[in-house]
Amino acid sequence: MRLSPRTPEPEEIVTLKIEVPPDYVAGPAQRVLLLEDRDDFREVLRDHLVSRFCQVTSVPSGVEGLREIRKGAFDLIICDMMMPRVGGEMFYWAVTRLRPALGQRFVFFTGHRNDPAIEFFFQRVNATVITKPFTLKALDSTIRDVFRKLR
Repeated sequence: MRLSPRTPEPEEIVTLKIEVPPDYVAGPAQRVLLLEDRDDFREVLRDHLVSRFCQVTSVPSGVEGLREIRKGAFDLIICDMMMPRVGGEMFYWAVTRLRPALGQRFVFFTGHRNDPAIEFFFQRVNATVITKPFTLKALDSTIRDVFRKLR
């Protein structure tokens, strides 16, 4: 007995629609280290970056971030300023001692833009900053700006 393949009914056919951003340029995946202490926010950012073809390592604090810096190379670091134990500023100084070239590859985000100490730090290191709340589109634009400056 020989079975012939059956033609699926129209309602059985599933189509997959993938939207690629109009400004996407194919290339090697960017290696991104993401530091955010809030699990839910970190997951949203991680999922978004993965959808933008990034290889993402996400961690909840600067301590774990430093472990990752010691293990491998990253093209970009996206870092919350306010984290327990090792915040964004301490993390930045520790990273630049280990790998000075990474100092230009940071994007900081904060909801405390009016804090004079944070503003002083941002000015001192000529930081790229995005203020919470922000849109994912604004994050994409900020990341593109950082990579443009590095060319």
